[in-house]
Amino acid sequence: MRAWIAWASLALGLAAAFGAQAAVVDPRVLVVTVTVAGRLQDGPEAGNYYVAFNTTPHLLSGPEPDGRNWSHYLLLQRRRFFFAAVRVPDPPPLLFRFTLPPEPYTRASLAADGRTFQAEIPLTLLGALHSALKVNVVTTDRGYRVLDALGAGSGDALGFVRFDPSRELYRQFQDPEGDAPADYDVVTLTLRVQVP
Repeated sequence: MRAWIAWASLALGLAAAFGAQAAVVDPRVLVVTVTVAGRLQDGPEAGNYYVAFNTTPHLLSGPEPDGRNWSHYLLLQRRRFFFAAVRVPDPPPLLFRFTLPPEPYTRASLAADGRTFQAEIPLTLLGALHSALKVNVVTTDRGYRVLDALGAGSGDALGFVRFDPSRELYRQFQDPEGDAPADYDVVTLTLRVQVP
């Protein structure tokens, strides 16, 4: 009987300890800053600016410019920000038309220089508490034709950046300038982990 009580006490203690750990919310925020060579467009003919994420552990490939392998994305479209988790992407050539529409996102802003935008994304929102993120920045025209992405341009499937928030606090990536129209030419991506 005493052995049974000891085992029950141990089990309850472990359950309480693990339950307390699971209840702790991770306060870390990923601050994403993107700069283009020209000016961010916001008129009726303006295209789209995406920050694409892949949080799938052990997947070697990352978010590709055409919309494949995206698990989440931030969208800047005509001075408004949206965020979504990708449930099921449409097959080519209808990529960028994901099953669930993105929700308006308020933790993002445009810089006064007209070339830069920044967003604060809680790591819990990405579901990436203990694994590396793969990040890409993709620009498209109004018809969703890819104009630029990190790396060698719109066709570079390996141009994404790998960032591990459990081991890194800051990373800046300089993208080659001149491989897209200036207003859609991504030149800098900065990733920074912040604890509010």
